Amino acid sequence: MTYLQNTWYAAAWDHEVTGKFLARTLLDQPVMFYRDVFGKAVALADRCAHRFAPLSGGKLVDGVVECPYHGLRYGSDGICVHNPHGNIPKAAKVTAYPLLERYGMIWIWMGPAEDADPALLADFSALADERRDYVSGYLRLNCHYELATDNLLDLSHVQYLHPLIGNSDSSDRNVFALKVDGNTIWAYNTMPGEPLTKMWKMLWDGPADTLVDRRGHMRWDPPSNMLLDIGVTACGQPKDEGISIAFGHILTPESAHSTHYFWMAGRDCKRNDAALSEKLRIGFDATFRNEDDPMIMACQSRMGGVSDLMSLKPILLVTDAAAVRARRVLAGLIEKEKAVDPVVGFPGAG
Repeated sequence: MTYLQNTWYAAAWDHEVTGKFLARTLLDQPVMFYRDVFGKAVALADRCAHRFAPLSGGKLVDGVVECPYHGLRYGSDGICVHNPHGNIPKAAKVTAYPLLERYGMIWIWMGPAEDADPALLADFSALADERRDYVSGYLRLNCHYELATDNLLDLSHVQYLHPLIGNSDSSDRNVFALKVDGNTIWAYNTMPGEPLTKMWKMLWDGPADTLVDRRGHMRWDPPSNMLLDIGVTACGQPKDEGISIAFGHILTPESAHSTHYFWMAGRDCKRNDAALSEKLRIGFDATFRNEDDPMIMACQSRMGGVSDLMSLKPILLVTDAAAVRARRVLAGLIEKEKAVDPVVGFPGAG
């Protein structure tokens, strides 16, 4: 399967990467993570250059990675620094991937290291705002990452699938709008005069039967990095007078049929309430784990092993506009890379 290479992918939460090895498959490539003696995160291809043993099964010796099979050792730059059996072969090295630590996450660049540009990382500063209380989580979804993206860009499914965060008739009031700004897609969903949902009743500081103006505005940046602005206000009032949650939905493909899903939600109301935070964390996790993932997986199972949804010519609804546009943007970027090198999609790969 072909993936976009010259971009930043979420690889792990920063707390997941420690002095112990973390093994994770990204874009069909096995990668291992750890922190060096200075606490800097390191990512290496997780297979020894000798017999392709998983380096993550080895150990750190004097700050370098020792292969569990024959004892070759690799520095944080991927170059072999020790061969207990003789001279070090010139080709004894593994790929070392550029990393960024930002917004509480480890981001990885899977393309050529010389092209890694921190300025290309999408803005997720809303996930690092001291005025919000955050909960976060991770799931491994059993589906193609673009199917998960479709799900998140089309929130019209919420009233049918998610009783915690939607009302049974939300679509009756929803006003949908699409905005395209370069490679960034916005899907705007506005529901005026909406009864409070179960989730917002937990967060609203007034009567539970209050009617509100509710919104769910999703921003997508390639390859699959999304930021959702959800909130409610008293009817007719500006959104900065209401309450909101900044919600990161960040997807990284593991394979053609599995996806790493990192999520973080930061509320600006009823802060410093640990019990409420835990209740929300459990609720959000259950929403994704028990409602979204099984449904998307069921849809994928009906696709007969085909990973490209659009090749099956599905009917399209108005609310599919953002997902379809995002697919086109991503496909165009991948094609542009393939045009540079039709074999692997980027220059200089050997």
